[in-house]
Amino acid sequence: MATTSSAVTDTNPYSFLNGDSGAATAKKSSIEEAQDRFMKLLVAQLQTQDPLNPLDNAAVTSQMAQISTVQGIEKLNQTMTSLSGMYQTSQTVAAAALIGHITLSDGNQMQLSSGKAIAGVELAKDADTVEIKVNDKNGNVVYTEKLTSQKAGVMQFQWDGKNNDDVLQPDGTYSINVSAKANGDAVNATPLAYSKVEALSWNSGVPVLHLSNGREVGDRKSTRLNSSHT
Repeated sequence: MATTSSAVTDTNPYSFLNGDSGAATAKKSSIEEAQDRFMKLLVAQLQTQDPLNPLDNAAVTSQMAQISTVQGIEKLNQTMTSLSGMYQTSQTVAAAALIGHITLSDGNQMQLSSGKAIAGVELAKDADTVEIKVNDKNGNVVYTEKLTSQKAGVMQFQWDGKNNDDVLQPDGTYSINVSAKANGDAVNATPLAYSKVEALSWNSGVPVLHLSNGREVGDRKSTRLNSSHT
């Protein structure tokens, strides 16, 4: 025995054009809603147009092109948002991987331990002479080293802990002052300090490294990753 359902009450054959189907209950994007409104308007225009003065094909085509352009822009925005999210995720993973590594960042302090201390210097350009002075915690110069013909970039400075009189100094924190010249003119020389990355935080979307020397570094240009890991 055949049965019929009284649940179907929509007898409008154009309901699928007007966006009235049951599938429309799903949440629509702004571009889909704009398309629905456009199609409703277009169908209404076609139904009420003057047979002796029909709609201009060029105008309809132009309107369709505008809808397609808007749709393309929204898809592009969605793609860029997705790429931005992926980039931020990759930044998080890369920054987190720095924890436990030794970095070389702007700073003039170095630790002397068992007759060994290490620091760095970055030269803005080639220098004829580079002078490095090691100061104790009271600011007194305990050791001076003069170098010649140094290339631009990062150079490493190692100190055996002995002062200018060849006397071993006690372990502790020391600092360096650097000056450089080329053809008699001063060269920009930046002292660099080695330190371990202890933790990571974020500031306005920028990763900030918390170093063992108490410094916080959030500028990639001022942080250089050393190959060692402890």
